[in-house]
Amino acid sequence: MTIHKSKGKEFDAVVIVEGYRGGALLKEDEAPRYEKSRRVLRVGITKARHAVRIVRPADVTPLFDPE
Repeated sequence: MTIHKSKGKEFDAVVIVEGYRGGALLKEDEAPRYEKSRRVLRVGITKARHAVRIVRPADVTPLFDPE
């Protein structure tokens, strides 16, 4: 199920998979699309009652600075 089709639903767990050709998580330098992608990601995360797993390719920019 896509994030867009999950309107009005909740799940015990949510898995968000980002493909190698873009996906829900865009770079900040693409400002208008970046803001939309953040909103979509937030919606996906908030659908979970208990657990969220985000799966991303190993060679993409990290979501946050680990330091």
